[in-house]
Amino acid sequence: MSSARFAWDWDRAGQALSALCIVHCVALPLVLGFLPSAAAELLEGEAVHRGLLAFVAATALAAFVPGVRRHRRGSVLVLAAVALGLLASAGFLLPEDGSGLTEVLETGLTLGGGVLLASAHWRNRTLCRACCEPAARPAPAA
Repeated sequence: MSSARFAWDWDRAGQALSALCIVHCVALPLVLGFLPSAAAELLEGEAVHRGLLAFVAATALAAFVPGVRRHRRGSVLVLAAVALGLLASAGFLLPEDGSGLTEVLETGLTLGGGVLLASAHWRNRTLCRACCEPAARPAPAA
């Protein structure tokens, strides 16, 4: 499997994870209303969010590093870094005081980070297809 194809597959996985993150943020308050409190704590715990952030960051590295090596566009890394920064801010910087404002900020930062990360994966895939796939390359001169 070529490295361009490899990066493209990781971008697809990254986009799917970003979408799941967004769904998680939007749907979790609704789902928590129907779950017993023990299960709610399991899904809402900070350890869960930090573990997901580590998994998302690893997936992002697996996609962006090979992709940027091929297409040489650092703007993808900047967009990804901002997105991961927003996600990390939501998970590590906000106080756990239980206030409604903190919850709104955490949800906003997470949603914004998820959308930016999905956009970075989309851009990376687009650039990889443009520069790295055989159909995008001009035919060699005879």
